Amino acid sequence: MGEMSTTPAIFALHGNLGTPADWDLPGCPDIHPSDLWDHVDLDFNDFAAALAGPLAAGFEKPILAGYSLGGRLALHALAAFPDRWCGAVIVSAHPGLCCVEDRLARRTSDAIWAERARTMEWGAFLDQWNAQPLFGKAPPTLRTRQSALEARREAIAKAFETWSLGRQEDLRSRLGRFAGPVLWITGENDARFTRLGVEMAAVFPDFRHVVVPGAGHRVLEDGAEVVGREVVALVEFIRGS
Repeated sequence: MGEMSTTPAIFALHGNLGTPADWDLPGCPDIHPSDLWDHVDLDFNDFAAALAGPLAAGFEKPILAGYSLGGRLALHALAAFPDRWCGAVIVSAHPGLCCVEDRLARRTSDAIWAERARTMEWGAFLDQWNAQPLFGKAPPTLRTRQSALEARREAIAKAFETWSLGRQEDLRSRLGRFAGPVLWITGENDARFTRLGVEMAAVFPDFRHVVVPGAGHRVLEDGAEVVGREVVALVEFIRGS
């Protein structure tokens, strides 16, 4: 095929307790992050439809990017509207739980987190959230952004409920419909999600898994320069294909 006349834009979704600024990656000026806290009344399917429609209006076949919670929402949009996107960047995300019992347990866990988000002193809630072994040490810049989210605490609580991993479909059987290139990124110190990344190589027809050395689950924080370089390389590959 001939070279694309324009560089594809990147439409990006942040993670839980995150903000659009989480996608401020070095060397990636054309990232357009959405604020998920404005859309928590939409379930997975409705959000996917909104994402493919009005939320990404004006972007002709952008690259869809998502981190963690945002990655799970992005995967739903890839599965439901595979022709809407020219590529994908999925960071530290889960394709869906296979076991009904695991889904029920996760719903229970997320309901507890929702209650904490609504009722606890905000700093104490953030302390509990960030103390989870999955995350490692939270950088000061992230904590500053999270502290500013106190005004959005009801939306964050709703997100725990509406977008719980326990309510997410297991998307593995549908994601293979997406034929575009997929860049899947995980952290070297995030063993669980790196295993999922290895597994997803059998799902997508055009797939590359990058493991960022020294990074944990928060790859956008721990390995921003590596992620930025990989995203730029994907953009250039799609532009020249």
